[in-house]
Amino acid sequence: MPGKSANQKAPADSQSWVMKQIIVGISLSVGLFLGAYNFLPIRITGVKSTGDSLVLAVRSLFISSLPVLAIMQSVGNIRFNTRAIDPVRGGGEDLVEVPNKILRNTTEQFLFHAVGLLTLSTFLDESSLRAIPILSCIFVIFRLLFWRGYLNSPLNRAVGMSGTACPTILVYFYCGFCIVQTTILSQ
Repeated sequence: MPGKSANQKAPADSQSWVMKQIIVGISLSVGLFLGAYNFLPIRITGVKSTGDSLVLAVRSLFISSLPVLAIMQSVGNIRFNTRAIDPVRGGGEDLVEVPNKILRNTTEQFLFHAVGLLTLSTFLDESSLRAIPILSCIFVIFRLLFWRGYLNSPLNRAVGMSGTACPTILVYFYCGFCIVQTTILSQ
């Protein structure tokens, strides 16, 4: 038997609001990336091997992981300071339901972001590697917007979600293209 919401369509006004946020999130993330890439004086030097590129990506991912850590701390604080302190006995899971959803989604997004950044770092030359720390900063900014928006109202999470997802999806497309080009088409 399907759940109670299986046959219910989202209200048109909610869809319209979320779609506007998605457009704003994509526009802002792409605009931030292009602006930072073209106008910030970011210079990556001393990269002599793929290993050096991977080190840069791993160090950038440390920055990208900060929202996961902050949200995890937030869930821990709620648990420690409320009746949600004992998840086995229950009675307080409603207090951490939304923060846990935020943490789960941020962890999922971080996983895809990490795989994308590590793969991307193997395809970029030294002059293009500045994209790696820029993408990490964009991830942090939009994950924080997602967190804040979700806590404000679940319908307000779309700017942060789309601003995080768009760069990751574009990185996946680029890396997929590079893999096809260097692995399949080069034979």
